[in-house]
Amino acid sequence: MSGKASRKGLSPLLAIIIGLVVTIVAGILLAQLYFSYAATISTRPAANVEYIDLVYSGGGSGILVINVKNMGGLRIMTLDVTDTGISGCTPQGVPTPAGGVAAITCPVSGISLGGNMTATLIVTFEDGSVQAYAIAARARAP
Repeated sequence: MSGKASRKGLSPLLAIIIGLVVTIVAGILLAQLYFSYAATISTRPAANVEYIDLVYSGGGSGILVINVKNMGGLRIMTLDVTDTGISGCTPQGVPTPAGGVAAITCPVSGISLGGNMTATLIVTFEDGSVQAYAIAARARAP
């Protein structure tokens, strides 16, 4: 054998280049997965009930106000409240774009000062999907 040891394997420069290529390809694949997932989430219907207030106006009646924030990527097309004693609701700010806030105001009958009421808020999105939210409020003095 000669004084030189025989070396087998990759040169350090070639190993670094292969490592960089593998890292770049993995990064590109992960970025594509992330952006695909983010696009799917952003088009989902989602709403958040931000505010509920029930103001007693006397004689067993009052006004219910609900603010809803659009947290998804689809517009809110309609808002409705279902419960006995609630009729003639007036939505404001619909259709509501992503990030926007809509409100609905409803006259309520059959309540008393300090009394509790429950109802269902129905939110309809532009793709036709519907979400129902159980709401509760306590009647307060104006």
